[in-house]
Parts: sequence; structure tokens; C-alpha cells
Amino acid sequence: MKAVLVVKDFNPQTGEPGEVDCLEVPTPEPVKDDDVLIKVAYASICGSDPNVLKGLFPDRAPCPIGHEMAGTIADLGPRAKELGWWVGDRITGNFFQSCGACEYCHDNMGQFCPEAVGKVGTQAEYIVWSASQLYRLPDSVDLLTGTLSEPFNIALHAIETADMKLGARVAISGGGGIGLMLVQLARLAGASEVTIFEPVQSKRELALALGADHAVDPVGGDAIAETAEITGGRGFNAVLEASGNPKAAETAIKIADKQGHIVYFAMYPKEYELPVNLYQHCYHNELRIQGMFLGQYSFARSVAMLPRVNLKPLIEKIYPLEECKQAYADQMSGKYVKLVFDCLA
Repeated sequence: MKAVLVVKDFNPQTGEPGEVDCLEVPTPEPVKDDDVLIKVAYASICGSDPNVLKGLFPDRAPCPIGHEMAGTIADLGPRAKELGWWVGDRITGNFFQSCGACEYCHDNMGQFCPEAVGKVGTQAEYIVWSASQLYRLPDSVDLLTGTLSEPFNIALHAIETADMKLGARVAISGGGGIGLMLVQLARLAGASEVTIFEPVQSKRELALALGADHAVDPVGGDAIAETAEITGGRGFNAVLEASGNPKAAETAIKIADKQGHIVYFAMYPKEYELPVNLYQHCYHNELRIQGMFLGQYSFARSVAMLPRVNLKPLIEKIYPLEECKQAYADQMSGKYVKLVFDCLA
């Protein structure tokens, strides 16, 4: 089968990024009783995937890549059948599989499971995952939309983590795929106003088309001054930082209202430390600053919400697997929202 693999690692001496290529590899087969062979229809590129090429993950070439997908079941083990899965089922899934038995898993913190396995490799014609990782797509959701289920789950969990109230003024920092999903989810969650901060004009325009009330260029404009104008001098009740940019991370604190809730869930440079004035921000303004890692317990609800949102406009290009080099170059340019592989092409 065809699969996208990392074929060259990041060079720490020169700073040269790694490379991907489309290669012929053996088709995987179900081995365990609960294994499921999935014929991948579409696999999208996550904003974190290029970080593998930047050496921020332990993966080393040659290795598979990708964790966002939708497809159909091609084969399955006997235990998977007992659990109600059938050949032909239209599915998506959560790549992050926790053990279910450790203290973290028992305490509903499976995202910290020390035995967890991140099953990557979705940018391929076939993958094998456990039945416990799979979710049926609603009948009204096609496979192309379904491939965005995993990032949509992150967006949904970020909204829940922000604990926003009805009528809240919400700011979204970053107009990538998850940021634009947040625009729609904030509306559904009852925000009175949604403002997006994004330097790329086409992404700002798409945010407005998807329901944002305001779209601010934080690079070409003055984010602090525009926040004051939009909020009547107060700030935002909830700020969701989805860009992973250190400057944006610092701005997030400055645009929050008193008792504002700021959620950081993007990947930042490992050495970056956020400057926080505890007297001003936490004591005087009572800000709540919270991190978020994955969304292990919201996936079923996020899949159920897919019919309520419009994710198709986020997909700007679709590539065959053989064009993976161009796809990753486009992803790393920052110009596009979501890029997808057609794994059936």
C-alpha cells in the first residue's frame, strides 16, 4: 500500500527540517482480537504534524505520520465484532489510546496515562486501530468532513475547558482549522460576541463568513486598542489561544477581562516561558490561566456535534498521497486552514 513516511530527520546542527515521501509499504493486518483494519478515505494534516519534521517529537525516520482520518472498516478481529463493529462501517477515531487501567485513567485523566500509545500513520491507504478508538460517523456526515473529527474534538474540549457562560465575549487567537471551528462552537455555546485574531486576511474573511463578529489583524493592527473598542474598554470573558505563537500567548493575557478565563492548548516552543505578573493578572484581575492537553473524554460528543457545524469551507486543498511533499510545504507556509489527503485517489 501507499503511505506517507518521514524519510529524513530534522538536522539540529543546520536547522534543516526533515522530509516526507510517499512509499510502498506492507498493508497492516489485524493481530489482536479487538483490532480493526481501516481503509482510510481521507487524512488531514494537523498543525502539529510539521513539528515532527522540526524535531519536536521523538519520532525518527523512517516512521509513519498523521493522526486525523475517516474511512471504512475493511476487516476486524472477533472481539471487535462482539463489540458491534461491522465491515463497511463509516468511522473516525481517536489516535491517542490510553491503557484504561492506571491511576490516571481511573481518575479520568487518561491524557496523562504513562502507558498511552499514539497510533499515528493515518496518511496511508490502510491503518490498524483498536475498536476502542473508533466512533461511527453520523449518517449526515460524509467522510471528507469526518476526517476533521479529531481537531474538532480539541476545539470542543477547549470550549468546555473555558467554562464560558451564556452571553460571554469570546476571543479566539489564531484562525487555523481549530480556531475557525471555535468560531462556530462559541456561537453554539451562547457567546454574545466572537472576535478572532488572525494575521492572514483570507482566514479573517472566512472567520467572518462562519459567524465571527469581528476579525482583527494582530500584526498589522493594535490588538489591545481594538479589544478596548470592541469590548467597551473591558476585555474578553474567555480567550482561547489556538495559534501556538509566543507573542499571541502574551497578548491573550492582555485582552482578557477581569475574571477572564484564558485557555492555552496549542504547541509552543519547548523553551518558551510565559511572562505572567502574578500581582496584576492573578491577584488584582483574578484571571484564570489554564492549559489543556488533548480531549480524551469528549470525542463521542464532538462526533455527535458534527452535523451542527460547517467544516467543509476549512478544507482548502486535497492531495493524493503521492503529492505529500507539496502538501507539507503548503502546510508549513501558514497560508492554508486545513489540507487533506485523498487516500483513495
